[in-house]
Parts: sequence; structure tokens; C-alpha cells
Amino acid sequence: MTTDTALLPEVTSPQATPRRWPRFLRLSLTDFFFLTMLFWLFMAVPMGWDRLLWDGDTALHTRTGDFILDHGHVPTADPFSFTKPGERWYAYEWLTAVIFAGLNRWVGLKGIVLLCGVVIALYLTLLARDMVRRGSNGLLALLLVMVGANASMIHFHARPHLFTLLFLVIANSLVARDRERPSWHIWLLAPLTILWVNMHSGFPALLAVVGALTAGSVLSRDWQKVRRYASVFAVCALATLVNPNGIALHLHISKFLNSPWAMANINEFQSPVFRGEAMYCYMGILFLAMMVCARHFARRQWTECLWILMFAAGSLTSARHVPLFIVTTLPLIGIAITDLWVEWTARETRTSVLGVLAELSEKTTRKLQPVSAWAAVIVVAVALFSRPQNWPKDLSEKYFPRTVAHQFADQLASSHVFTTDQWGDYLLWTGYPRQKVFMDGRSDFFGESIGREYATIMSAAPGWRQALDRHRVNMVLVPPETPLIELLSSDAHWQVLYRDKQSVLLARDADATTARRP
Repeated sequence: MTTDTALLPEVTSPQATPRRWPRFLRLSLTDFFFLTMLFWLFMAVPMGWDRLLWDGDTALHTRTGDFILDHGHVPTADPFSFTKPGERWYAYEWLTAVIFAGLNRWVGLKGIVLLCGVVIALYLTLLARDMVRRGSNGLLALLLVMVGANASMIHFHARPHLFTLLFLVIANSLVARDRERPSWHIWLLAPLTILWVNMHSGFPALLAVVGALTAGSVLSRDWQKVRRYASVFAVCALATLVNPNGIALHLHISKFLNSPWAMANINEFQSPVFRGEAMYCYMGILFLAMMVCARHFARRQWTECLWILMFAAGSLTSARHVPLFIVTTLPLIGIAITDLWVEWTARETRTSVLGVLAELSEKTTRKLQPVSAWAAVIVVAVALFSRPQNWPKDLSEKYFPRTVAHQFADQLASSHVFTTDQWGDYLLWTGYPRQKVFMDGRSDFFGESIGREYATIMSAAPGWRQALDRHRVNMVLVPPETPLIELLSSDAHWQVLYRDKQSVLLARDADATTARRP
């Protein structure tokens, strides 16, 4: 007996639905980019983490945090100098200082540099992701961010300003999302501001972004947006008052930034010098930003014009603002170039060179998903399983007199030492809590009077002896090429205690001990 199979109903086995991981567990190209930035900047060479410790402010902030943890309050009077002891001091980056000190007490400098390295890689990754969400080509976004990282690399130190870069990327992203579709998320800027104002003094960058957005809305006569963003600006401005110093902090920062002496004598507040690869990268981004600004001007997109012009002006007048300019303008540059790229490749076949690049760009864009939990897992693995010798145990030997500072730690801590401001930070690192310094990296605190005395002594200008005597300086620790060394070496009242290629330590007669040389 035969059966007509055509009459039987078709039986189909249900296909198994592929099991998808939760989004936070899906490894994406964004994770690889984050890890690539971390590896490229800090792990590609054995002592890559050392580059984060080329600035003495790491020591200053860590010891400030130690003071807060030891005494249970944020200091309002100077505890670190013998030139201005007990005078009013604004420890406005106190929260970062506490974090640094806590990490140092827990795992040493390894914790500080790992945190700062992750913050740098994270802000660059979030910047690339934000560029894609705004409409930039994924491949172009990665390329521009790498160029921007190169231009900003001279600012990659373990200092609180790294958090300003991270917070500015987050703030710009929230603003961009709100301009596309208004939502309650824009009000997250308020708690972000509270965190920001207690971690770094760069919080005015947020007010500049929202203020320019409000002004641009006024120029566009979009009164609904004017009311919305003026309200956001007011709330964020009020949020900046949530700090241990209140409005006094703003007055202090304003006074310092309007000091002609400070702007003329502090390197990072001076205009950038266009030498070296990093500054050439910045120059290229600056030129692209100006061309993009012209495009926005022709379209009467006033907010974008204000952002570009405002942050470009800031970067040209002060080198420390270069990374802020890059963070703010790269998304605008990426969108403009992507629009041109789409027009250029629209008629190309998929097999042409441009067609292949266009398809690759589209795939890259789709794969730049949010960072997953795997990135955090790998960071933890780096912390736990990397070789101990790869992590710094002290600030960079390249820039700080480690040998003499440790060898003469007791004598230095019990003396009035004149040294460079950066080395003053380092002496606080090695001699806390006993060590007092002539001057350290707190330029806003020491001001013009101590700054001029410092410059007079360093250059051995007329009045240098009187300045040393006025502050009862009995030890000097400076580089060998300092003009002061020749004068003190020939003075019978001063004796060389230590000399090497990096530093010379001298003491007055009463404190002179048997000379020791390496």
C-alpha cells in the first residue's frame, strides 16, 4: 500500500532561536578600541605607565588627599609651605585628591596610574562612540579620535584635569541627545556638575557649552529651546556652588585667571608652541574646525559656530585648553566629513576602492556598540596578572631627583629647602607630613609675590640673597645648570652635600654634613 505524500501536511521542525547575550556582555569593536587605546598609550612598552608620572602634581594631590584622610576635613589653610604657612588655601580638587590618596594607600601608585589610564582610554572611547551616534562614519571617528589623542598626549598626566575630559565628553553627549530628542536625561548635567566641581576646576567648560547653546538658540530665535537651555544653565550654575568653598571658589578662580603675571609666567596657560608631532596634529584639527565652522555659518547653525570659535580661541590662548577644544569639535568635524564622504561614494560600485572603503566604514559604524562589561573584566585582569615590574613604585626618575630626595629625606624634612616647584611637589611626596616647601605646584595659592621671589632666586637676579635670608632657607636643591649653583658653590657659607647629573644639594654651614657623592 502506497501513500501519496503530497496529501500529507508538511511537517517542519521549529528552528532553534539563537541565544543572544545581554547587551552588556556582548563584546564589540568599541571594547577593542578601548583596550587598544589602553595598550597603545601605556602598555606597549615596559615602562609605559611611567609617562603618567612626569608631573609633580600627582604627588601634591595625593598628599592633599592624605591630609584630608588624616584630619577628616578639607583644609582651608596651607599645611605644606614655610613661605605662606596657615594662609587661606582653596583645595578645590579635594575629591580627586582623596581618591588618589585612597588608591595609593591601598595598592600604591599602581592604583593611581591604572585609574588615570582607564579614564583616558574611556574618554577617547566614549568620544568615538558619541561621534558615531551623532552621525559620523565609524572608521572616520576612530581615525579622528586617534589623531586627537596624539594631539592631547602631552596632557596625559595623573592629574585631576583628566576627569574634566571625561565629564566634558559625557556632557556633550547628553546635550547632543537632547537636541535630537528632548528628554529628562539633560538634567543629569546637574549631578554631573556637583561631581565635577569637586574633582577639578575645569567645570566652567560645561557652563560654556550650555551657555553657547542658549546663545545659539537666541540667535536662531527658537524661544522654546532658549527657555529650556537657559534653565539647564541656571541649574548647573547653582550646582557649582555645592563645594566646600561655595561662591568663594568661583571668585578665587576668576581672580587667578585674570592675573597677568600668572598668564605670562605659567607655561600651561600660555599659547601652544607649534613644534612636534602633537602640535601638528592639533593644527590639522584646528584647520578642519575652521572649515567646518564656515559650513555651519552658511547654514545659520549658530550654536555649532559658537562652540568651535569659543573653544578654538581658548586653545590658542592657553595650551591646557587644547584637549577641551578637541573633545568639543571632533564630533562636528566627523559629521561634516561624513556628509562629504557619503556624497563622494554614492555612485561608486561596491567593487571599487571607494566602494569597498564605504562598505567597511558602514560595518565599522554598526559594530561600534556601547562598551560591554568585558572591558572592565580585562582591566581587572591587567591589574591582577600583569608583571609587578611594569608598575611604577615612585614618580618618574626622568624628571624627579629620587636618589637625593630619599637619601637625605630626614635632613630635607627638617630644613627650609629651596627647590623648583615641581621638585617641591616631589619633596612633599617623600617627606609627608613633616616636609614644608618654599613653593610647589599650587601657582594660584603662592601668587605673584612668592612667584617673583622664586624666579629671582632661580635666576640669581639681584636680591636673591635677601630672598633666601627672608625665608630662612638653609638648603638648596636644584638642577646643576641653575645659575644659583655657581654662586653658592663659591660661597664659604654653603657646602655641597650631593651632586649628580640631575641635581645638586647644598646646605648652609650650620646644616652641612659629610659630603656624599654617588
